[in-house]
Amino acid sequence: MNMEKHVTAKNKKVSSYIHDDLRLSILSNLSLKTLKRFECVCKSWILLLENPNFVSLFRKSFLSNNRSYYDDWSILLHQDVTYDKSVMYSVSGERFENRAKLDWPNPFQEADPEFKISGSSSINGFFCLINNSLPDTRVVLWNPTTEELKIVPRSPIEFIPYIDYSAVQYGFGYDYIGDDYKVIRCVLCFPKRGIFDDSVFFNPLWDIYSLKNNSWEQHEFDIPINYEEDEVSIKGVIYWYGENESSDDEDDKDDEAYIFSFDLSCEKFVITPLPLTDASFDLDYVCRCLMVLNGSIALISNYTNIHTFHVAILGEIGVKESWFKLFIVPHLPCIRYPIGTGKSGEIFFIKEDGKLVYYDLSTRMMEEFSFQGDRFRGKIITYKENPIPIEEINE
Repeated sequence: MNMEKHVTAKNKKVSSYIHDDLRLSILSNLSLKTLKRFECVCKSWILLLENPNFVSLFRKSFLSNNRSYYDDWSILLHQDVTYDKSVMYSVSGERFENRAKLDWPNPFQEADPEFKISGSSSINGFFCLINNSLPDTRVVLWNPTTEELKIVPRSPIEFIPYIDYSAVQYGFGYDYIGDDYKVIRCVLCFPKRGIFDDSVFFNPLWDIYSLKNNSWEQHEFDIPINYEEDEVSIKGVIYWYGENESSDDEDDKDDEAYIFSFDLSCEKFVITPLPLTDASFDLDYVCRCLMVLNGSIALISNYTNIHTFHVAILGEIGVKESWFKLFIVPHLPCIRYPIGTGKSGEIFFIKEDGKLVYYDLSTRMMEEFSFQGDRFRGKIITYKENPIPIEEINE
């Protein structure tokens, strides 16, 4: 009887043991946010993200876990052919060799409407287009699948007789809690000439449009105003890259850069400082850009003087320590800045000669990407079809 108890106890002890390889494999499938929080479990887990074997496993999981999510997504090439004309192609194939031109909507009966696309991807199949070729900037929601358009009404700000305005920093996303699509923009207001003297100053306003209510509301937020207009949107949050005014103190130079994000459900801003840069790098030769990479917010930093780019992903909004440098890609000369990401870990770059290339993080190979013209101007956008008309969303 005592022998049976001893064997049972021994079996229980053996069954509770997890081999290190299996433990690392299981943990590598967790999100970065969860891993950062697990650092308080035990001393060995604090050093997980410093373990080369674990980081290698985590990279592989990061690049493969979301591939099924992107199966029915398309890659769109948005190219500025001339200063006031753009074209867009749907591209496919192993090397993006197949393409089909998409016709732009023309809600204003213009010969060549000029549109800017908000964000780096469609939101549930919908795009927010900013029309800059009219005297007044107009916003249009577009579903390419149904070829349906929704012209967003003008904001009350546009009808105030004593001010001029300029709208910057657009963002478009989906409010999951309120089941609503929203457009947000920063509106800079100026006194009309001859009505006020030069000492009059209007605080910037944030204009938020609700598709469900088909109306705009104005808000004041005490946050820095930044003119970096390229934003990304994911999971109901919109992100912009920001920089403060230059500081004379070199030690504070890293603190000048940050991302600020806007949660569409609670309608609140959060500022997240960027991770510290290695002091050996010359920040005058770094080009930074926010992207959505395999379902995560990624900061891509291209160090042009040493031909290296870094990819850091964000684990938790508002937490500087949750950034993790996941990829360091050396020896890529002549690339200037990224313009988008693909479905399987590709990052698209414009080269110094204006050519378009993409780098595959999985294969570590760079390929050239064909386009019309001598120098590429534009960006890469991901798109998922949606057969639901815009007007039926809230029915």
